[in-house]
Amino acid sequence: MNVSRPEPRHVRPGQVVAAVSSGLRVFVQTAPLSLTYAGGFAVLGVGFISLLVTVGLAPMALPLVGGFLIVAPALLTGFFAMSAAQRRGRKPTWRDVGGGFLQSPPSLWGLVLVCLFLFVIWMTDAGILYSFMLGRSYSGWRMLFPFSVELLRFHLGAVLAGGLFAVIAFSITAYAVPLLIERRANLVVAVSASVRAIFRSIPANLTWSCLLASTIIASIAVPLLLTVTLPIAAFATEALYRTVFPDEQGRVPEEQSRHRK
Repeated sequence: MNVSRPEPRHVRPGQVVAAVSSGLRVFVQTAPLSLTYAGGFAVLGVGFISLLVTVGLAPMALPLVGGFLIVAPALLTGFFAMSAAQRRGRKPTWRDVGGGFLQSPPSLWGLVLVCLFLFVIWMTDAGILYSFMLGRSYSGWRMLFPFSVELLRFHLGAVLAGGLFAVIAFSITAYAVPLLIERRANLVVAVSASVRAIFRSIPANLTWSCLLASTIIASIAVPLLLTVTLPIAAFATEALYRTVFPDEQGRVPEEQSRHRK
């Protein structure tokens, strides 16, 4: 593994748009497998949300979706494997996805455990807030959304309470996960590089984080939409990563290199 210190490049909000465009293009090229892979997580998410609705904890669905963004970087391994196969000129298969996970370094799963810990804290805080601000059963799919003042207050409170965890998770994983997947750094170096990349290009990364969060959270309204938004977001993440941390030859995706000028 190359443990040299990767230096992030400065990026602009326009390059985030270019990354999304690149992610959409890769999604189209890998659509059958991408849809199926993401669909499994979408169905799992619908199952968890349905359980919350059934037991009368429907308002907790939004914090659950927000918490998903904390652990979602672990899914990048499968999407990176698809993208790598596509770049080699062949159709990605489930063998590529499985191989991507099997070949991932232990340090990546160490970072995933940290994210899971933040997720547990996030949901615990949301549960405590629920008991204080709502404290009664809310059943029915309509209760997923803040259609009343009390539900709006709860959701705003959950966002404020979990905001710090979201910022921490995004800062340490946004670029660290791709660096670890490609074995370009060890855990400490990758996390340090990710944090430096975030603060070196705050407007671009703020744009990207807001776009990412709003897109995924909006998918709760149409849960199966996650089968499309999740792959595009994952491939866009890879495209942005390759712009911020070009390969050893300093190459960046052609479409995004034009936006740097």
